[in-house]
Amino acid sequence: MKKIISIIAIVAITMSSLTACGDDKPKKRGNKIPVAAGQIDTLSYMLGVNFGTMAKQQFGIFNPDIEQVKMGINDFLLTGDVEEQSFLDGHQQFMAFMNDSKTQSFGRAKFERDRYQGDRPDTLPALPELYTKENSRTEISYIIGTLIGADIKMSVTEDDELSRAWVIEAFSDAQNIENFQEADKHLNIPAQEINEFYVRYMQERRMREHEKAMKELEENKAAGVEWLKEVEQQEGVQKTESGILYRIERQGNGTFPTKDDDVVLVNYEGKVRTGDIFDSSYERNEPISFPLNGVIKGWTEGMKLIDEGGEITLWIPSDLAYGDRRRSDVIGPGEALMFKVELLEVNPEK
Repeated sequence: MKKIISIIAIVAITMSSLTACGDDKPKKRGNKIPVAAGQIDTLSYMLGVNFGTMAKQQFGIFNPDIEQVKMGINDFLLTGDVEEQSFLDGHQQFMAFMNDSKTQSFGRAKFERDRYQGDRPDTLPALPELYTKENSRTEISYIIGTLIGADIKMSVTEDDELSRAWVIEAFSDAQNIENFQEADKHLNIPAQEINEFYVRYMQERRMREHEKAMKELEENKAAGVEWLKEVEQQEGVQKTESGILYRIERQGNGTFPTKDDDVVLVNYEGKVRTGDIFDSSYERNEPISFPLNGVIKGWTEGMKLIDEGGEITLWIPSDLAYGDRRRSDVIGPGEALMFKVELLEVNPEK
């Protein structure tokens, strides 16, 4: 899933500059949801309360249509994806709305009215129009809901399930909270129990993520070892003392890089053992230059095996690549890598 900036954070930053239903409705169980670490209902309710409280603080100034906001949350949790064009268009529209001069003027006027403590309400500045035909209250409210839905979805792991009904129920409950001291009057779960659940949830989540990462690391390392064994049997493949496998695809003119601080100009393509490409200068249609001591160890050593004008294929064990850490969505922890590299020039003139 493509990462986007939290919409709550965006609004907090923007507003500070101004001022310097899908599931069946859940049945309340004795006005409480039983609290159990990892329970779907409790996790969903906790998130609904947290995001409902933040949304009221940040979006309350706009007096959004809460029913439309809840519909947007529900729809995104049901089928939403941050990579969908409709979501990206809505995100862009909301940011344009936030930066519009009318919204800025409205925010300043609202701030002045809210802080006024005198007894002459007729002297307060009138609130300018906020919503327009292009940015109606209904449309902006729904977009806000989809953005909150995206934040909720990204705040949990892929293994966590959510109840949309309890998220929406909690979001509604949070809209009735005027001060923290009286919050429990409006909630299915007392605020203290929500906080305690959050602590347990985060502890369990960190444990699950660690166990998952360790399992992925072990599986990748084992698969990488088997892959390199198979590659080593291929015709023309040689092995260095450190464990790098390589095959000279084309000889060059005899000018080799020999020092770690030599700069090379190359075209290359990088793949993982599954064949997925994670980087390619060919796709960018632009070669790249770098000093050999500025890349992974496998490249530093491997590029000294080929001369200017030549081409080489490198198979690099994980400990000479990115090691045990995750590099990207494609390069997981403990991944062995393959590179096809053309050495265009050694120490090109600047």
